[in-house]
Amino acid sequence: MIRATFTIARRDIMATILSRGFLIWLAMPVIGLAFAVFASIVGGPRATATASQAVAVIDPAGDFTPWMQAVAARERTRTAYERLRAGHKDAVFARPAALLTDAELDALAKREDIGAIAALGALSFAAVSAEADPKAQAHRLLSESSRFGAALVVAPGTLALFTGDKAPAAERIRTLAGLAWTKRALAQDGLAARVEAVRAAQPDVSVTVLNEGAQPAGRKGGAPVLATGAATVLFALISLLAGALLSNMVEEKSNKIIEVLVAAVPVPAIYAGKLIAMLAVSLIGVTVWGLLFGGGFMLAAAQLPAGLLPTPPRGWPELLALGIAYFTCAYLIYGAIYLGVGSLCSTIREVQTLSMPVTILQMVILISTLGALANPGGSWYQFVSWFPLSAPYMMLGRGAADTGLGIHLASIAWQLAFAALVIALAARLFRYGVLRSGPPPTLRQLAGLKPRVA
Repeated sequence: MIRATFTIARRDIMATILSRGFLIWLAMPVIGLAFAVFASIVGGPRATATASQAVAVIDPAGDFTPWMQAVAARERTRTAYERLRAGHKDAVFARPAALLTDAELDALAKREDIGAIAALGALSFAAVSAEADPKAQAHRLLSESSRFGAALVVAPGTLALFTGDKAPAAERIRTLAGLAWTKRALAQDGLAARVEAVRAAQPDVSVTVLNEGAQPAGRKGGAPVLATGAATVLFALISLLAGALLSNMVEEKSNKIIEVLVAAVPVPAIYAGKLIAMLAVSLIGVTVWGLLFGGGFMLAAAQLPAGLLPTPPRGWPELLALGIAYFTCAYLIYGAIYLGVGSLCSTIREVQTLSMPVTILQMVILISTLGALANPGGSWYQFVSWFPLSAPYMMLGRGAADTGLGIHLASIAWQLAFAALVIALAARLFRYGVLRSGPPPTLRQLAGLKPRVA
């Protein structure tokens, strides 16, 4: 039985990877990415980021531009601080970003990590010598081939913003202009130092979390984003790869290959061999895609400032190991279901009809998983974590947080046990499907699982 199983698995693996279709299958993500890049290139010229983020400040008085530049720089620092604060636990990032004073923001701007992030996609404000008609000057600046995407006209008691086709966020400019106006007014009245002194003297608010031990680790740091991404990627891989089992099964049934195999090898060995073969082929595909896209991602991430991307609390190697483990568990469970369903299909239409309930079930499970990850804690969170059909997605998402290793080992053991049960039941369904001929089975025949040979 074991020898026959591995013989079928080896046959399917070699037949798959040596075919031209396998190369096309491996190249599908690359082809999709290349098509997206080509579409973006032929889509027409686009304004550069520098042009769209430049704002001309037309100020006849000549004293408003420095305030705009100072306010914009501090807001960039505040935003960069907030993005980095989620992944840091040291005292430097203890205070909320909204409570930082101007002096604290100026000091933080000198940090290399915050400065690098603040420079990404930043609005720049440049002073432009005012002409006799500032509004007409603004119209001309935006209509010509200039580097400005917007123009801010400053007049006594008023501010006017003009934007062009390549304009940056108007609401953001309005907010910054309002802050700059307020700070200039406070400085002119001699109140700026007093306001900063009051803000600097504000007491720090101590926070006490009740039932801290009951709070799941998913609320920490940048884990929710990373957890959602990990669960979604696993779902996409399972949906893409498990569906290949159906098409392969229908192809062999239509070519009468399955009848030759049944005559020479026990049906359970055929079922187990095909499941192992498709798992191995899927792991090969995931490895190739991981090397291609993972290498590109690492090159791109190396160009980004440190701390901008979320990092798993337990490190990337452990998260990748958990990803492989949960991918194997999910593929065994869903692959067994797909293979059992595929054995009942003789045409592509039947494949689409019978696989639809499984696809809908997977979508419901994904939505439930993402909802539980977004709202950790409670009975629903625990139910989704241990329900066998959603556990691979949910536990991988929790693996992106600070969940202990012991709970993952227990979850993997439980999922493998459930996979063994599903495989045993699906094997009976597979036996019924490959030995049956004639019209599709009725629900009564499926309940009895007694093949009717014509």
